[in-house]
Amino acid sequence: MNSKFVFVIALIVCFALPLAVMGQEKGEKKGGAGAVSVTGCLNKGAAPDEYVIKDDKGKETVVTGDAKLLAGHANNHQVTITGSMGKEGNKEVLKATDLKMISICK
Repeated sequence: MNSKFVFVIALIVCFALPLAVMGQEKGEKKGGAGAVSVTGCLNKGAAPDEYVIKDDKGKETVVTGDAKLLAGHANNHQVTITGSMGKEGNKEVLKATDLKMISICK
């Protein structure tokens, strides 16, 4: 009886472990290595191709990316922007790859 119990547990582990690893790999592919999401109010930046997102703690992040994606929401819309952080010149910039509108900022 005891050996059957151990055998069943071993089988469960053998099948569950690969499934858990596959699930983690899918999560990494979906978000990508170094993917960052920032939620806040999006507005036009100082440069023509720059935008600024200000989170609820007051931190401002410069955002660049496809104008078609960003420009329509750069009038104080609350959005979640996903992308990767990088350097442009001497400043940190969020290079946007996706945007989800939440609401209009107050």
